[in-house]
Amino acid sequence: MMQPSPLAEAITRDLLIAEAYTWARRIGVADRLQEVHVRPMRRKWASISTRGRLTLSSDLLRQPAAFRREVLVHELVHLKLGHGLHNALFYALVRAYCSSEGQDTKEKHPTLALNRNH
Repeated sequence: MMQPSPLAEAITRDLLIAEAYTWARRIGVADRLQEVHVRPMRRKWASISTRGRLTLSSDLLRQPAAFRREVLVHELVHLKLGHGLHNALFYALVRAYCSSEGQDTKEKHPTLALNRNH
């Protein structure tokens, strides 16, 4: 099966922000998500602060929906479990939330570690 091109799934800034708030509700961290910003980022796809400020790379606007979902879930699970935590529980939750949406978690996207230089 042919994968859709990233541009075929491009969305607006407002839709990306809405996706972030939707996922925050699903994960149970909506009360901790204080702000969502979209801006150019050179080295990361996203970051989240301990105060609940989620910053998303504007490049995500042109990425496939499954990749956006995985980036959003990854960052929001940090609000649930703690920042800087990348243990087995963390990745199990990310996989569980992503696979609940029908994504085959065996098909990993490049740079899931969110470092765009690797």
